[in-house]
Amino acid sequence: MLGFLSIFAASVAGFANVGIWAIAACAIALASTSYAEHHALYRRGQELGLTDTLRAVVLRSFGNGLITSGAAYFCGWFLRLI
Repeated sequence: MLGFLSIFAASVAGFANVGIWAIAACAIALASTSYAEHHALYRRGQELGLTDTLRAVVLRSFGNGLITSGAAYFCGWFLRLI
């Protein structure tokens, strides 16, 4: 639910013509939500010595959040034009 709220916040920010920084803020919120949901797996991976893989997973999660937030922001911005 918190992830959907972050995506909705990005679309509202685009509709309200808030600055581009809102995309990064929502992406950080999405990546943090993902980390909070799967913290046990991250801890287990660190115990097994998979730190490089975990860093890649966290960066990819942030990248996915950035793409999702950017798309939601653009959709909100586009609805404002209509």
